Amino acid sequence: MSMIVLIRHGETDWNRSGQIMGASPVPLNARGESQAERLARFLARWASPASPDPSASPAGPPLPRLTGDSCRLISSPVCRAMQTATILGRALNLTVQPDAGLSEIGVGKWEGRFWNDLGEDSARRRYYSHPSDARPPGGETFQEVQARAVAVIDRTMRGQMQGIFLCVSHADVIRSIMAHLLGLLPHHTREMRIDHTSLTGISLEPGPSALLFLNYVAPDIHPTP
Repeated sequence: MSMIVLIRHGETDWNRSGQIMGASPVPLNARGESQAERLARFLARWASPASPDPSASPAGPPLPRLTGDSCRLISSPVCRAMQTATILGRALNLTVQPDAGLSEIGVGKWEGRFWNDLGEDSARRRYYSHPSDARPPGGETFQEVQARAVAVIDRTMRGQMQGIFLCVSHADVIRSIMAHLLGLLPHHTREMRIDHTSLTGISLEPGPSALLFLNYVAPDIHPTP
């Protein structure tokens, strides 16, 4: 099986306060680091051939193992995503490959502001009501983000059709990839919840892509003493 696993970065203080990050170099907070470490332990168990139970992967035993020979780890270069990916890479013995195509949606003049301060701003209303072509002042549209994010998937798949591709990114970027691969409209994916360090898996077999799991938050698996 060939599949892509879309992973949202861990939590930051700006996530908690509702401040708009964009590409600002905001690091993970303590909870975000803990989330990434928990996910790393889970993925390490998924990678282990000795793992005995179905909880070691999001959809049970039929999923292929995460191994270095068949697995690649790609990340948005934005600080919070790279921190998350680095923690995962250390657990899986994988090198993180940063790719700007997975960067957070450009929010332009909104960067650093608080969502609540935008109030009834017409640009904000359009951002939610017409996600496909709405543009934050000086920022990107959903379609532009989708084009660059999907290009990452195409480059990653080129010459390597089998394996698991782990992509650490941001909620709206993940939604844009899902919309493309699953043939969904942008406003449909806007309604989908993408939690911090959640996993969304999509089969990339020939033919129509299939959603394997959505917003799967891994259980905490403590290291074996």
